[in-house]
Amino acid sequence: MVNFFLAKRFLRSRKESNFISFITFVSIAGIAIGVAALIIAVSVLNGFEKEITEKAVSLSSHIQVTSFKKEGIADYNKVINLLKSTENNFGVTAAHPYIQKEAVIKFKDRTEGIIIKGVRNEDNIFNAQRTIVSGSGELGNIDSTTSKIIIGNKLASKLNITLDDKVFIIATVGIPSVANTPTIKAFRVTGIYESGLKEYDDVLLYSDLKDAQKLFSMGPYVTGIEVFLNDINKIRKVTSEIKAKVDYPNNNARNVFQLYKGLFTWIELQKEPIPIVLGLIVIVAAINIIGFLLMLVLEKTETIGILKSLGARNFDIVKLFFIQGMFISIAGIILGNILGFGLCLLQIEYDIIKIPEIYYMSKVPIVIDWNIGITITVIAVILSIIVTVIPSYLASRLNPVTSLRFK
Repeated sequence: MVNFFLAKRFLRSRKESNFISFITFVSIAGIAIGVAALIIAVSVLNGFEKEITEKAVSLSSHIQVTSFKKEGIADYNKVINLLKSTENNFGVTAAHPYIQKEAVIKFKDRTEGIIIKGVRNEDNIFNAQRTIVSGSGELGNIDSTTSKIIIGNKLASKLNITLDDKVFIIATVGIPSVANTPTIKAFRVTGIYESGLKEYDDVLLYSDLKDAQKLFSMGPYVTGIEVFLNDINKIRKVTSEIKAKVDYPNNNARNVFQLYKGLFTWIELQKEPIPIVLGLIVIVAAINIIGFLLMLVLEKTETIGILKSLGARNFDIVKLFFIQGMFISIAGIILGNILGFGLCLLQIEYDIIKIPEIYYMSKVPIVIDWNIGITITVIAVILSIIVTVIPSYLASRLNPVTSLRFK
């Protein structure tokens, strides 16, 4: 209790020690800013990774099973049954067959290169990430010559297409020639969607699976099967298992991290150096504690001599300065956590920081991971203990006679 009392007296501001009080404030602020910066940076990076993963999955799936054969997968129902089999235990929650091919859209006097994606109505592919902003998400035939099609809002704006407009899709199988003429089919725009990825909203159109099969003369074949898992953390593991069990090498499996490797590589590159760079802020702030304690030792040298002459042991002096250093560290760490998580919560609640439209999202995404906060706190405490011991030990080694004569 005596050590706590003396530490408190040493830290309390007096007229002759205002500078020490200022340094105390700076040391606490340094630790707080370092901890807060780390928490915010890691939360933002986790947010970007989560947002991009969700958007990538919304346009494809967790895993895509495709065929090395040119014509695609024939008996896709058999493959779906294998994927959902409890015996294989892949953890598949849904498996959707699809066709994806390049084509040309013609509206009035304008044409544009696009990608047609044929899907089944019952698979309900439109969700929170890929939403219908106008019209309906229903697909299928309208009459014997016209079918329903859903287009992206960016393409609709570019070609000035509105609901119920009639468009023509021109598709070819192989190289067009006199003997291989393009297939032309009429579609009615019954829905406009938005995914948040404008590059895809500009080229990707959705039709019924059977319409796509007829358009590209694919018969019973499909391009592939989109697979969704109940646990996103098992994507890489399940991808390898599917390759080994589902008629590999005739059927191949690629996961979302492989399909959008560029995006996820960018995230990983950002995550690696930033904690190191920001961690240096915490280290510098912690080292400031050494400077503060050494200055305090110089100011209190005569007091240390008095304490030793009254019978204080070296260990008592170490504890005295160690308590002061840890007070500064813990105060800074607590304030840093409050500041870091507080700013993250404000961003989540009020979307304070916006992102230009050229990015895949309109606001800075934040994912709060309390485990990250605990990890940063533990590391900061350990670092603070290390840097606090050094000046505390030096203070304990002062000679009491020399200390009493120090002015």
